[in-house]
Amino acid sequence: MIGKTWVFFKLRMLQISYDKSALFFCYVLPVLLLLGVGYAGDSRIALAYGGDVATAEAKGLVAYLDKHELVKLERYADAATPAREALQNNQLKHYLEFAAPGAGAPARLYANSLAENRVENTALQSVIDGYYRKGPAPAGPQQETVAIGKFGSKIISLLPGLIGMTLLIVGLNGFGALLIEEEHHGLYKNIKTIDVSPVPFLAGLFMSRMMIAYSVAASLYLLGIFVFGVPFDIDYLLLLLVLTLGAVSFLAMGLAFATISPSVTAFTGITNFVQMPLILLGGVFFSVKALPEWVQWIAVGTPLAQFNTALQAIVFDSVGFADLGKVLPQVAGLMGWSALALLVARFRFRW
Repeated sequence: MIGKTWVFFKLRMLQISYDKSALFFCYVLPVLLLLGVGYAGDSRIALAYGGDVATAEAKGLVAYLDKHELVKLERYADAATPAREALQNNQLKHYLEFAAPGAGAPARLYANSLAENRVENTALQSVIDGYYRKGPAPAGPQQETVAIGKFGSKIISLLPGLIGMTLLIVGLNGFGALLIEEEHHGLYKNIKTIDVSPVPFLAGLFMSRMMIAYSVAASLYLLGIFVFGVPFDIDYLLLLLVLTLGAVSFLAMGLAFATISPSVTAFTGITNFVQMPLILLGGVFFSVKALPEWVQWIAVGTPLAQFNTALQAIVFDSVGFADLGKVLPQVAGLMGWSALALLVARFRFRW
């Protein structure tokens, strides 16, 4: 049994090495997305402002900043989220608040404490100081730092999200889709003629996809460390556990969908119907907190969101086995999804 499993595993790894499109979508595309989305954005410093702009000093500063080539000035208009909370969530990086006449300091400048914004903070302070050096007042507002919330930076959502999304694609398209295509091409019947059980056949494919999952996660995580300064002093055993549970749950989903699909076309329709909502609700490219509250309650129960939340806590909050309770709901959720999908596959699989 072990010998046959090893033979199938080597065949699957050889198969993936010749599939250039699969290699691109597993390794190249996630890296491009991480670099592109991680660094994407306007090169100007985004500065929001609010408050009373009735005084001549306030109007002069707003006009100066609006024309400055390094500053992108916009009035803050989100009534539902206070500016200070937006700074803590990294929805805002910089905020200029004007006070009513006679209410103390005419303006206060706030910036969040995220390390990646420090260069912009210094540059913006220099721009404002430049206005006051040749303006009507002797000194302008000095920056005050607002502590960032734990899920502030986009890289905190993006890195775990891309790892989870790639594992989901490997599970559905690299495992389930391959199985149903091979079944409809008659491979199952051909293998049965040489008296091989489905166990080594499935185990070899499963092991090859787990190898891909681990290597994709490692490459993206290393890229995050060296390019974006992601923490590297984490609990790697817990990281391995969550990666394994995530990969197993997505592979099990792919297997379950393959067993319930009567055709390749039906499988494609099912995965398209399931995959996109999972990616949207999983918070891959944006925080789930931006969605309506009732949608957030649905998102909490999806496997990709559970995987991403656990990965965020391990990598960015230094959660380890000592405080496993912080990610226990997500770990239990991934186990539940794995068990459910494998149970469906067990009763539906036909050799």
